[in-house]
Amino acid sequence: MAKRRTHSLEYKRSAVEASNQLGASIAGVAMAHGINANQLHKWRRQLLTPKPAITETQMLPVTITSEPEPVDTMPVPEGIIDIRFARASVSVRGQVDLDVLQTILATLRSR
Repeated sequence: MAKRRTHSLEYKRSAVEASNQLGASIAGVAMAHGINANQLHKWRRQLLTPKPAITETQMLPVTITSEPEPVDTMPVPEGIIDIRFARASVSVRGQVDLDVLQTILATLRSR
């Protein structure tokens, strides 16, 4: 099995610079350097693609202003019940008293 060749960074830069010359072909430059054109394309991507700037990770200050309200002290949204009969309709808003609602519905049913 053939040993894998390794090329120095300077050698790679030289081949990439040659491929950037006006009128140069990738295939011709690769052949002149004794490498495969795909290898030269890979080196071009590695050396010519701008690298993102490395920034140092920083911690941001956090200030806690107040504790959130406990769940049981949160306001309960008002409920709305709309019931439509053939000859009447009932709309109940807010807290519903079950006994009162049952009385209203029983009265409307009996008519």
